[in-house]
This record gives sequence, structure tokens and C-alpha cells, in this order.
Amino acid sequence: MSQTIQAQNGKNIVVTGVSSGIGQETVRCLAKKGYRVFGSVRKSGDGKPLEDELGDRFHPLVFDVCDKDSLKRSAEIVSQIVKDDGISAIINNAGLALFGPIELLEDDAFEHIVKVNLLGTRFVTNAFLPLLRTGNQRQLGSKIINISSLSGIFNTPMNGAYCISKHAMESLGEIYRRELFGEHIDVVSIRSGPIQSEIWRKNIDSTSTYEGTTYENMAKKTHRIMEHAKRSALPPSVIAELTLDIVEGRKKKLSYHVGEGARISRILSSTLMPKRWADKLIHNALNKKS
Repeated sequence: MSQTIQAQNGKNIVVTGVSSGIGQETVRCLAKKGYRVFGSVRKSGDGKPLEDELGDRFHPLVFDVCDKDSLKRSAEIVSQIVKDDGISAIINNAGLALFGPIELLEDDAFEHIVKVNLLGTRFVTNAFLPLLRTGNQRQLGSKIINISSLSGIFNTPMNGAYCISKHAMESLGEIYRRELFGEHIDVVSIRSGPIQSEIWRKNIDSTSTYEGTTYENMAKKTHRIMEHAKRSALPPSVIAELTLDIVEGRKKKLSYHVGEGARISRILSSTLMPKRWADKLIHNALNKKS
């Protein structure tokens, strides 16, 4: 794609994980509002549908969030295109989930989830952070928006790898916000409940793995909860529109809780709720007989 494409008023944004779901819908939402969006995909062909749909308002970047070399090359490409305009936001959306009890998860699989969801967020942020400081953006204020999860504040059995990585992502975002406080760069967390995504198919299909183990009954109960969550999941446009509001300053909070389970997650994770009460409630929900 030509590097002469222009965005209205120099509005440029980087979004990770745009081949489907929240990332893809966020690109559409931002592009239709006049932003030029640089979106990451892992395979070059994955960006073609958005290119065909949005034309020069979308520029695909091919990189894995854990590959620092490809990230460096992509940041150089963006820098060459935006020049002194810089970028106004980094939206860290790329992420993975993994179903299963902490005890039985394969070490490599567990480490991969943490690497993508936590280290990948840091690698992306560091690669593009200099462009948030460029030109007018430093005066206007830039944003780092992390697409987190209710699992980033509330721990649930059979979802440990994801919870741990998202809790760490929350901590990472808060540290960035405090270290960048004097530079007019804000960091905001979107903590969503179930959103329509391929993540459901991949994890629901894995619940049978634990038949015959100590966790068999818990896995079956969790499977039913996931099936319900899949049916009630919000469309990704909800997160995309919230992201736009944050980018444009209409939403100014540091974190947003979205979707089914938001209220109960906040209650059970509150310091006002005794931990043993929460433990018992969760245990009963996952172990009571049908």
C-alpha cells in the first residue's frame, strides 16, 4: 500500500490483533470516523478483507506481538508514514485464552498465554511508545488502551492462565500510566465479560480433556457456564464503540467494566467481600450436583 495515504487531522492509531473479533470491529469503527488505522495480523492475507473494505484508511502490519524484530520493523514503517504527526493511541487487543486447571496445564501452553497476553502487550507498547510522544500528540495527550477482561480483576477456576496473565496486564498498565503521568499519555483498561469471538469455540471444545481427572466435574460445570456465556456474549462493536469514545475523550475513566458478569465480578473481587466467602460461593457453583 502506498505510504502517501492521509488521515484526517493526522489521526493515526495502532491496533493489535485485527483479523477478527474486537480488533477487526475496532478498526472499522475508527476508520469510519476518519482515523488511519495500522492493524496487526500474523499473516499478510489476514488483512485483505479490511483493506478491501476500508481502502487507505487501513494499513496492515504483519507481526507477532512476541516477535520484537518484526515489531521493530513495523514501528519503523509506521514512523515513515506518519512522520511528525505521530500516533494518538495504541490499542493492545491481541490475546489468547486457555481452559484448564493450573495443575494439569502443559507448562509450554501456560507460558505461551502469559507471553502473549503480558509480554506481548509490553513489547507492542514499547515499540510504538516513541510515536505517542511525536509532534502534536505530546501536547494533545495520547492514549494506551488495553483490552483486558473481568478475569483481570476476578480469579476463576479452570481459567487460571488467562486470569493470571490479565491480572498482570492490569498491573502493567497501571505502572505505565504512573510512569508516563507527566507526559500527557494516559493508560485505560477495558475489562470485558463475554464478547462474541473465536475464543469460545477453541476453549469450549477442550473441556473433555479433563475427563477421568480430579477436575472432571468442575470442567463439566465450567463447560455449561461457558456455553451460556457464549449465547449471551455481546457483539464486539460494543467494545469498539467504547474504545472510540475513550480515544476521543468522551470517556475519561481509567477502567471500564463491560458485559455479563461485570457487577458480580466487581463484588466478589472487592476488598469488602471476605475471600473465604467468595471461595465458597465459587466452589458451590462449580461442584454442586446437577
